[in-house]
Amino acid sequence: MRRSPAALGWETGKPAGRWMFRLPHVFRWPAAQENQASHMNWHRRLAVPSQLAVHRPTGQPGQLARTLLRWAVRIAAVSVIGWWLFADTYARHWGTGGRPNEIRFAHFGTFRDYELWRSIIEAFEHEYPGTGEAGSLTGKTDSPVSIRQEYVVGLAGHYNVKLRQQILSGTLPDVALVQLGPFHEIADHFADLSHLADALSAPDALDPTGVAAFRSLGRQAGLPVSGGNLMIYCNTVCFERAGKPALPGRLHGTGVPLPRDDWTIDDFLQTARLLTCDFDGDGSLDQFGFWLPRWVYYLPFLWSFGGDVTSDGDTRWALTDQAAHQALAFYRSLAVGDRVCPRDEEVPQLFQDVGFLTGKVAMCVNGPWFEPFLAETQLADTYVVRPIPKGPAGRKTRITWDGIVIARDLPAGRRQIAERFVAFVLSKTVQDRIARTGRALPARIASVAAYLGTPVDPRRRCFVDGLAYSRTQPLLAAFGEVDRAINRHLDRLLDPRRAANVAQVLDDLASDPVIVRHFPTSRANAQELERGR
Repeated sequence: MRRSPAALGWETGKPAGRWMFRLPHVFRWPAAQENQASHMNWHRRLAVPSQLAVHRPTGQPGQLARTLLRWAVRIAAVSVIGWWLFADTYARHWGTGGRPNEIRFAHFGTFRDYELWRSIIEAFEHEYPGTGEAGSLTGKTDSPVSIRQEYVVGLAGHYNVKLRQQILSGTLPDVALVQLGPFHEIADHFADLSHLADALSAPDALDPTGVAAFRSLGRQAGLPVSGGNLMIYCNTVCFERAGKPALPGRLHGTGVPLPRDDWTIDDFLQTARLLTCDFDGDGSLDQFGFWLPRWVYYLPFLWSFGGDVTSDGDTRWALTDQAAHQALAFYRSLAVGDRVCPRDEEVPQLFQDVGFLTGKVAMCVNGPWFEPFLAETQLADTYVVRPIPKGPAGRKTRITWDGIVIARDLPAGRRQIAERFVAFVLSKTVQDRIARTGRALPARIASVAAYLGTPVDPRRRCFVDGLAYSRTQPLLAAFGEVDRAINRHLDRLLDPRRAANVAQVLDDLASDPVIVRHFPTSRANAQELERGR
């Protein structure tokens, strides 16, 4: 039996057609339910929605309310899912809306890096307000120029993954910072900035090593902003502790002087041995002389031995010769033979920076970006920086750069703002500001003086002097794959349960499918070396 609206507990409006709202009987005191004419349709009363419903005086108001509710839920769900899926795409192509002079700029780093770039952005927006003929960049005098800051705080690896995801989804920022390592894997997505590099002529030119590092397939796909080379950090507390008079059960008690600037590989090894101590005589080492780096941070030692990873413009695999054998035999001895470096099981869940700060290791390889971290610790006034020790082939070190890029195929208006912003970032004013933070060396040569400070900081002087013998790592389009392959094979050298067969590791590395695919002559190089032995 069809129930009337009144029987369902809804009061019809007067005059006809007016919407009325009233709680149904089901929400009244149970005793009131006894007055219902029939209990046959109790399930109908339970089906009445708990929200206030909307009904007309005629027809089936409950069904109408449920239909409207279902459609409202569907529309809301589709809207939420659509925005979640396509918000970045909208922002990339149409999101500027009322801000036609807005571009997106992405970067990574700590919160202090965020604050630094926030101040640079604000300075740019102040200098190029976009109002009036003199300040307009797009011909629109009523739209201020603005930079939308996008950032990832923390590890740069997360940022690099995000950039790749944005490339795949077509939502790449207009301007972005990039690290040199993964840059060549994605360089074809960036615009050619050769004309901007040419505009920066001497004496305000950019560092030539940095400019060359961001050249890909004949295009200047990026420009350097800041960088840093690798040096040896020394924890003087460890040097003093290892140099005190001998105690019962102590490994040694000789004095440990700080390294000289002209020290050699032999001096380095002797110093590391003296700094490796068992203070309490329990047979376990309490302090290690050196933190063994991964291969990228070990490149300065490899090069100082005369070895190399690639040659002929990074097209030929070169980690096969006798110099590479000597460098990697030394690498193994630091962890297994001389035991001046901790193994993973000896320092579980400890990484280099904390090991150095806590005095677990006395020396480590690091760049200028380590200085701001130490400046806020108890070592702020005591640690020292020394150059990479000289090897048989002299002294060399690795330098890396963070660059700035512009997305390809931007509309003319956004491209013009993007180029203005890149030029602003590379101006002496901004480069001086970046240099004074001490986080990195500036890309602009004229701003190096701002990095050194007044008076000159001797620790920063070490990095500046190192520019004369710095070089970049192999610039590979498949850097990530090659990096993982090298680390996978070199891990075998650090296993004390394995025999010290460096030649076999080098041969296996040259025969790895990843290396053979990207360097077809690698296997032949390894066989030629084997015949020479």
